[in-house]
Amino acid sequence: MGTTITITGQRGGNGRSVAAVNLSASLALLEKKTLLVDCDPRACSTLISGADFPLGSFDLSSVLTGKVDLAGAVLKTRLGFMDVLPSSFNLFHAATSLSRNAGNERILRIFLRELKTEYDYIIVDPPASYSFLTVMAMASADWLLLPFHCTPEAVQDLRSLLWMVHHVKGSFQRDLKIAGAFFNRCSSREEIELFLEQKDLRGVEEIVFKSFVPLDNALVTASRLGRPVALFDIETPGARAYLDLAIELISFLN
Repeated sequence: MGTTITITGQRGGNGRSVAAVNLSASLALLEKKTLLVDCDPRACSTLISGADFPLGSFDLSSVLTGKVDLAGAVLKTRLGFMDVLPSSFNLFHAATSLSRNAGNERILRIFLRELKTEYDYIIVDPPASYSFLTVMAMASADWLLLPFHCTPEAVQDLRSLLWMVHHVKGSFQRDLKIAGAFFNRCSSREEIELFLEQKDLRGVEEIVFKSFVPLDNALVTASRLGRPVALFDIETPGARAYLDLAIELISFLN
């Protein structure tokens, strides 16, 4: 059975979608069959995944509203081991309808069960909010992966996220666990350690991955071109960092 990992954070701009795409691509490069699920109506992951998404294609909203089965909405990418379940703004309308009935937060987890035998990893990218879609994405997961920056807001983000995890565990997914946190746009491991010490987050060190993603313009350029950084230049620091993170994540989960 595949492992479902939701990359979650309650603040926009923390690189969540870029992380979801590039982690999925890195897992695929390691020949792990990987499905990226875009749970955000803005469709950021879809747009930078390298998948062709023709006008009129089925997407996650089509699955949730019963227009197509899950396999019928999955798209191939330029990486043989990576597929995408795309999103569009139609997901906003589907979520508005689904949120009217209590318990529908479990619906994505139920659908993903159909494909868990076909993938090693399912990576879910939710919106940065406290919305129905975010809860649905978290409730679908076996594990959560938390992206962080060395910014003052990170402390409050962590507290808010832990409250949300408590809510989702108690209401929808009692087996939900935090795999760990990784830092984005950092210059060194020393910067991370100093930040954790200054913010009195030394206890958080236990869940922080050794791998971190440095500032790398190649990540921005690749996203603008609509592809993972590994398909732009696999030798860049960002591409190597995501490969390291994928290897560390596989080791942790095994």
